[in-house]
Amino acid sequence: MKGRTTAVLLVAVVALGAMAGVAAADGHLNVSVETDDAEPTVNVTDENGTAVENATVVVSVVDAENESYAGAGEYETDANGTVDLPAPEEDVTVEVTAASGNDTASTTVDLEAPDGLELGVENTDGEPVVTVTDNDTAVENASVNVTTADENASYAGTGDYETDENGTVDLPAAEEDVTVNVTAEYENESVTETVDLEAPDGLELDVENTDGEPVVTVTDNDTAVENASVVVALADDADENASYAGTGDYETDENGTVELPAAEENVTVEITAEYENETVSTTVDLTTGEEADEEQPFGLQVREFIESLEDREGGIGAAVSDFVTENNPGNAPDHAGGPGGPDDADDEDADAENESDAPGNAPDHAGPNGDDGERGPPDHAGPDGDDDADDEDAEEDDAEEDDAEEDDAEEDDADDEDAEEDDAEEDDEEDEDDEEDEDDEDDGERGPPDHAGGPGGN
Repeated sequence: MKGRTTAVLLVAVVALGAMAGVAAADGHLNVSVETDDAEPTVNVTDENGTAVENATVVVSVVDAENESYAGAGEYETDANGTVDLPAPEEDVTVEVTAASGNDTASTTVDLEAPDGLELGVENTDGEPVVTVTDNDTAVENASVNVTTADENASYAGTGDYETDENGTVDLPAAEEDVTVNVTAEYENESVTETVDLEAPDGLELDVENTDGEPVVTVTDNDTAVENASVVVALADDADENASYAGTGDYETDENGTVELPAAEENVTVEITAEYENETVSTTVDLTTGEEADEEQPFGLQVREFIESLEDREGGIGAAVSDFVTENNPGNAPDHAGGPGGPDDADDEDADAENESDAPGNAPDHAGPNGDDGERGPPDHAGPDGDDDADDEDAEEDDAEEDDAEEDDAEEDDADDEDAEEDDAEEDDEEDEDDEEDEDDEDDGERGPPDHAGGPGGN
């Protein structure tokens, strides 16, 4: 009998255990709190995610000594398994416990006080936009008032407005920088913000690459303007003989730009842009870029030339050599002295004049004992000359030699005139001697005149 009773008790325990397990599986609760909106919402579901109606929900403040919450208390879920709680007036941490049957579930959540009525102002450097929200939700039909902070300032946008369905009000752009007070009012709440409005930049143009192919860029409130009219003309103070192939009318592309041709000579132009009844002009100096190249150190010019060469057969040595030879600023000028130079040509001309002036009769200054003394290369020429002198000294010496040769040429002309006068006098003397010889014919002695050259001559 005792053993039978024990067996019956074991069967009963197993049966009860199975029933409790099913009840636990079917009745397991989940509780959560949504805080996306200003008013929190409690959700109670079973383990299958099904809403639990008539579940008991208890809300309590975790730190009751230092915090308070008007929503603390006991609630019952509706058919959707939810409970709506009031918005907190200040940030608070609460514990939410849900109970249904013999099952409970709890969670702790931080509730934040809603922002309430707010306003913001965007695009303060263009056409400002005022936005009004209440608990982060756009407010339609809220009242908006705009006044200047300084009573002596002016702004065309002052006045009263009402927000649209998006909770916004569009204001006009400021014509000058100004500070305004913007006040929004809705359901007995109000909020005010002080905002600095900046006058927009308006229509602007900029010109880049003025020493190459210029690029004109047109913007309106810092935004590229397509189809703006651009006129390029010579500036009023430009040289009367100046010209530029890029003068004329243009229209900006989708990037707000116009590309102009490079200037063939330095020139000043006036560029005017027009868009939506606004006009802006600027005066620009366009250059050929040659001056900048001349100011570059020669070594930098050589390096840029080498970098510009593409790979070629046989290397780049010959091309670099030619560039250095042609562009080296140390090359002697064309007027510098030397074989075949202009100085030699001047000497040859001078000699030719001497020969033509008195053929067969060398001027008194000719020869080694002439007035000019020794004729030859300048002192600085030849192996014993000052070859190490600077090019500038060589040019000054050449200039002095040219001046000296001009003086010699003038002296040669004067000497030639003197020589011609001497020859004329000698001819007269020869005529007189001839007459005297005729008188002496009776003596029977015939011979050369006394002044004739030779061993017996005078």
